[in-house]
Amino acid sequence: MDLSLVSLLVFIVCSAQTAVHEVSMFYGCFDSADCQVQFHLDGDQIAYADFKEQRAVWTAALIPEQVEVLEGFYVLAVVSRDRLYKRYLHEAEQIETSPSEDKAPTVFLYPMEEAEEGKDNTLFCYISHYYPPSINVTWTINGVEVMEGRTLSNLLPEQDGTFSQLAGLSVRPQPDQVLECSVKHRALSQPAVRTWVLPGKPAGSAAPVCLVLGLVCLFLGIIIFIISAHDSLRCQLSSYWQTAYLRVAGLNQQT
Repeated sequence: MDLSLVSLLVFIVCSAQTAVHEVSMFYGCFDSADCQVQFHLDGDQIAYADFKEQRAVWTAALIPEQVEVLEGFYVLAVVSRDRLYKRYLHEAEQIETSPSEDKAPTVFLYPMEEAEEGKDNTLFCYISHYYPPSINVTWTINGVEVMEGRTLSNLLPEQDGTFSQLAGLSVRPQPDQVLECSVKHRALSQPAVRTWVLPGKPAGSAAPVCLVLGLVCLFLGIIIFIISAHDSLRCQLSSYWQTAYLRVAGLNQQT
């Protein structure tokens, strides 16, 4: 898939709270006659145009609050494809920006939300910075491949000429499940496998147990102290009485 023409349209957006965000439109035409139009926010893709399904696809973690945003984006994407790049494609000069060597992907697996037993969630497998842009993603639960509930975003171009993709799996995690995302790429000697399991519930607080043990130890300490003090006092009294007896006995002998 050789890139024939790529264009980037960048906007700088300032909110009322003076926060600055970069909104960009990525356009790409390929030798295969495929065209890509993507919508980026602060360097991350949040939507792209699916010309086969004739709709815009939201790829960010959160669902957009206003559908009109996507509708407007798709209309702009169609106009860009049908007018702008068909007109200027023959004047474009192809620039080779692809890496000279294959690059293996970095794979990171994480849940969309804090995982809870039996609660619907989505596992994301983020596959980043690989080249060439051809991978195979497999999901398994307890070693059995899962075919339903899978998603795969379109290619996300990176500035270094590599690509990234976001794979997803809809799950309802259970404690006895082991979920795996396996990624195959020709730069890997073996598939990159990432494993995820439902985190165990935190153990109950040990404070009550520690308190009871502390009280027991304190009680035993007091008893030992009393016994020790009693023995010491008894020894002292015994010595006192013995001394007194000797003194009295001595006096009696003298008299």
